[in-house]
Amino acid sequence: MPEYLSKEEIRKWRSSLERITLEEYAARLGKVIQEEKHDDSLVDSVMFRSLNSMSVEKYAPKAEKIQSIAIKSFNKEKEIKEKKQTVNTQNSLESSDSVKTEKKKESVKTKEIKNVNIEETVDFSFKKALTTREQLVFDHFLANKNTIVYAKDLAKILDLPRDYVYKYIKNLRGKLNEDILQNADNGGYLLKV
Repeated sequence: MPEYLSKEEIRKWRSSLERITLEEYAARLGKVIQEEKHDDSLVDSVMFRSLNSMSVEKYAPKAEKIQSIAIKSFNKEKEIKEKKQTVNTQNSLESSDSVKTEKKKESVKTKEIKNVNIEETVDFSFKKALTTREQLVFDHFLANKNTIVYAKDLAKILDLPRDYVYKYIKNLRGKLNEDILQNADNGGYLLKV
């Protein structure tokens, strides 16, 4: 009866730096590799039969299926990108329309401001449309033109902490075409008209 490799000998083979197969290692020691043990359990018999019944020919259709799935997913991804592009172009068209309407509203607001101040014709032009909060800040500056407006007053109007008000002042300065919103000497801001 042939002598089989022990688990310890197999571990030594795995940890060795030599590049030889397990069969060569076993032959060097004068031993044989133990074949797999088969028992009569249901799992082993099913697995053994399924492994023996498989062949290379059965894998070919699966490879083709994987390739066709990859192609389908690639095409689907293309469709999704095209849909996103059409949606983005539609959104950009809609946003450009909304920008045009906002510009119209802005010109109406400047006309309203002209109508309110009949004695003085004041024309404010903006680089971009104002947000609602920026509009509130600007309206407060306009109502108190040439007087100092403090951040705490704007914070009350916007119902925000004082630290958040400075952002709207900065944005308003950036959107005004003229440099008419200036810092006051003792703190606060002036709308010089």
